[in-house]
Amino acid sequence: MTAHQWRQSLGAISVVSSVLSVKIKLKAFDLKEDKGRKECEIYFIEHLERLGKFVQSLTMTINDFKDFYKPDLATSHVLINEPIDKALGIMKDSLKTDGIDVVEKYSCSEKVNIHSNEMMQVILNILNNSKDNFRGKGIDSQRISIICTDSDNEITIKICDNGGGIPEDILPKIFNPYFSTKNVKNGTGLGLYMSKIIIEEHHKGSFTATNIDDGVCFTIVFNK
Repeated sequence: MTAHQWRQSLGAISVVSSVLSVKIKLKAFDLKEDKGRKECEIYFIEHLERLGKFVQSLTMTINDFKDFYKPDLATSHVLINEPIDKALGIMKDSLKTDGIDVVEKYSCSEKVNIHSNEMMQVILNILNNSKDNFRGKGIDSQRISIICTDSDNEITIKICDNGGGIPEDILPKIFNPYFSTKNVKNGTGLGLYMSKIIIEEHHKGSFTATNIDDGVCFTIVFNK
């Protein structure tokens, strides 16, 4: 499972490193001029800081799964969009490279007690599954929608895509351990299983998947 999560951050590191390398090889900045040197400095500092965040994510993943079965995991009181934003930050470049449009609609105004890093891992799992599905099916106008709403008693997150959905005979099995529709190289069959444990056992919420008109929708519900 750790290896599965590391692929996300390692992929992001690879993309950013390649971009920096291309900028140098193409001599994208005029280093003879003050303006060009300043633009180069700002650009590289920004991307190096992103690389640092991806490395931090690798470390957090190790710590999170090392302590996965400990009953005293620390929670934090945060807006639910914070772990979503962290996950999108890691996958931003790979989603953009694959031409996947992400639509965010947040109307959650209340904070909730969650294991923030674990929630980020859940979001990463769902996003990566959609990305892999798009690649396998060659969907045009690829789109992932992330919708967060709250009511008097619940906070709901819906992550939906237009990737054609999951066959009805397979849908009930996707949360089973070691069940995967991917090949051995790309799938462990643990991502959704562990995500369900995180949501339902660590957070006492619910985690479900349903087919919609043009894809699949994963729904996470927390009680306030």
